[in-house]
Amino acid sequence: MSKFSYTINWAGIAFLLCLATVRSQDNDLIDYFTNLIADHQETALNYQLPTDASMYKPLDDSVTDYGNYDFVIVGGGVTGSVLARRLSDMENLKVLLLEAGTFADDAFYRIPSMTAYLAFSEVQWGFRSIPQKTACLGIVNQRCSAYRGKGMGGTSILNGGIYQRGVPEGFNEWAEITNDPSWAWENLIPLFKRSEDFHHNDPNAPADPQYHGTGGPLYVQYVTPQNPITTTFLEANKAVGNKLVDYNGPSQVGATVFQLYLKNGQRQNISSAFLDPVMDRKNLEVLTESYVTKINIDENKKAVGVTFTNHGKTYTVTADKEVILSAGVYQSPQILLLSGIGPKEHLEEVGIEVIEDLEGVGSSLQDDPINQVIVFKSNYSAESATLQHQLEDYFQGEGALTQVLSAQGVAFLQSKYEKKLVDLELISASAGASEFGRRYTDMRSEVYHALWGNTTRGLAINIANVNPVSKGTVRLNSKSPFDYPLIDFNMLSDPEEKDIAVMYEGVKMVMDLMKTPAYQRYGAEFIANPIHECTSHELWSKDYWYCFLRYTSTAAYHTRGSCPMGSDPKKGAVVDHKLRVFGIKNLRVIDSSVLPVTMSGHPTGTCLVIAEKASDDIKADHK
Repeated sequence: MSKFSYTINWAGIAFLLCLATVRSQDNDLIDYFTNLIADHQETALNYQLPTDASMYKPLDDSVTDYGNYDFVIVGGGVTGSVLARRLSDMENLKVLLLEAGTFADDAFYRIPSMTAYLAFSEVQWGFRSIPQKTACLGIVNQRCSAYRGKGMGGTSILNGGIYQRGVPEGFNEWAEITNDPSWAWENLIPLFKRSEDFHHNDPNAPADPQYHGTGGPLYVQYVTPQNPITTTFLEANKAVGNKLVDYNGPSQVGATVFQLYLKNGQRQNISSAFLDPVMDRKNLEVLTESYVTKINIDENKKAVGVTFTNHGKTYTVTADKEVILSAGVYQSPQILLLSGIGPKEHLEEVGIEVIEDLEGVGSSLQDDPINQVIVFKSNYSAESATLQHQLEDYFQGEGALTQVLSAQGVAFLQSKYEKKLVDLELISASAGASEFGRRYTDMRSEVYHALWGNTTRGLAINIANVNPVSKGTVRLNSKSPFDYPLIDFNMLSDPEEKDIAVMYEGVKMVMDLMKTPAYQRYGAEFIANPIHECTSHELWSKDYWYCFLRYTSTAAYHTRGSCPMGSDPKKGAVVDHKLRVFGIKNLRVIDSSVLPVTMSGHPTGTCLVIAEKASDDIKADHK
């Protein structure tokens, strides 16, 4: 039987890897990238995101057998890429990886500073929440964006590129929840180090070498040279008593500089890091543009394969050992539900036969609320370099184009409500108002312009509650696999209002930082005009700020928990300590949906260790 073949622009990748050695005066290369950036930016201004997955519908009802594999992995994102690499180490076992997108190694995708434009491109699914009642109120139709990457590497194609492992106490809590000490922080450190190739290329950034690995697939570095606003942010934190730390060491509490998965200043998505070096393995097949519609389960409640579409045709493939869902926080629960695994009442409501009544599927979605629009005017003026000069720096692996964020300073802190974990993240930024900026935030025009007062440039410190208690859901819109799922973040909704109280604590911390000499040398001054809907409250009172935060806070894309691990499915757990789905044999879920609690920040590093640990468990089960 003939097989599809994957295609990679190997010449393009080799071209990019050589960029650091290219002479900056190569005018042809400068022209190429100048035109590339202009073309992609123009496309992003007009690109219409899809609202469903109808592009994957088959053209007829025929079904073709795609053969047998030992492992079928659904999703080529962060965890799927790691699993495919590690499981294909077993040379006598065959691995098939199915991915709905394609390879995302276009030269433009690798320019970190262009990340915002990727939100309006073919590597973005275009998910949105249902209308919200407690957050995103200033967003058009009150529907939060739910950005997820589509393609090999998943959301690592288009996110902030931030490498953060998670707070140690969070992993220790996992160990308690699952009754499995192997999830404890100290037992995971070797796996974190196995993935990493750490480069301490900024001597001013705090780093604890004993907690970092070298020689692993993922190149981790800092942006250089350090942005002046980053330096200012760190100085301000020291002035208010926050110590400087390596947040990937034993303590996350304090201020620091982001560690990023960049290589020579270029984005290195997780697929390119883990899979590109092993794509010639004979026991590994990667099949892109393949949309999985269902897990096939036999009469003994055993997963025996999946059904998927590819280029207008429907296929079934058999998994002799295991099916592994790594489709992401929205689509892993969606596929489980479509396969008859989930809350009985919901499945019956949409007309799907119940195979396993598992209440926790899609029932505890979480994301971190973030506010990125508390803006201050200042006399700070960044050096204005031409695009040509920025490109010359980029070819040397440094400068403005290597920055995903406008500055790289970050602080992980505890509010007065938290004694164990971290619940606040403050991110340094400089910012500008623009029509594209309004489109990216999707705020209603009158709200967006009120936030900017009478200026278009400013400084900002973004605030995220990285340990919220509010939970939402992922549910089916219908029994059609081509309808997008219904996503309800339900942020800032807890009855005790702890989540919004933590955000308000963050506001007060930001105001204190802006009063320090470090920021006052730039004349930092809060600039927002009143938001009309909040003017029934005394301006800048606590009640006004609560209203402000509900209108202007959005999802941070730190999503998790829609298929949580645990020890008891009657208490909401979907998978056990080895990520096996309760009630169904030979089926695991391995992605951010299994996180049972927050990891206090950016989830990619946590997802990497989940995949590393799970691959070791699977190998042990099938040796």
